[in-house]
Amino acid sequence: MTVNVTVAAVPAPAPSADRDALFWSSIKDGTDPAGFEAYLKQYPAGTFAALARQRLAGLTAKPPALEPTRFDGTWNVVIECEPYKAAGGYRLQFLAQVKDGVIDAQNGVVGEPSSLTMTGKISADGNGSVAVRGLTGNPTATLNREARGSSYGYRANVRFEGSRGSGTRVEARPCTLSFAR
Repeated sequence: MTVNVTVAAVPAPAPSADRDALFWSSIKDGTDPAGFEAYLKQYPAGTFAALARQRLAGLTAKPPALEPTRFDGTWNVVIECEPYKAAGGYRLQFLAQVKDGVIDAQNGVVGEPSSLTMTGKISADGNGSVAVRGLTGNPTATLNREARGSSYGYRANVRFEGSRGSGTRVEARPCTLSFAR
């Protein structure tokens, strides 16, 4: 009796460069630092070691801490609108807070007549824009004699320098804004 035995060929181990490339291919698009650390442990001088170090550095770098902007703090705000057409003039004075370049202020009670909310962004160069929204107070100070408690809103372009700032209303009637620390 004759027995024929067929033995399957076992592939020869891949050369080191092929294993290096295969390992890199499996992690190159990953976002887990552990994959790049494992690659560098196994192939510290591998073909892709420099790329692995670069990716690892990018994945493990701490984001820069938010630094307060030079305009952060409490500001005194004055909005002055001179008489214009049939509308009487008015002057408002209140405090605003700037944190990380974002200005936030409230004058009066939200939802009540004669209230105002100001929000906006001041860039590092001091330029910015604010949105002012609120409910009217005295109808004689509005352009169309709007009833007390009517909603209004406008934008103003602002500029801050050091401990002072100024701005101008963009729509409807001319008004100026001044800021001081």
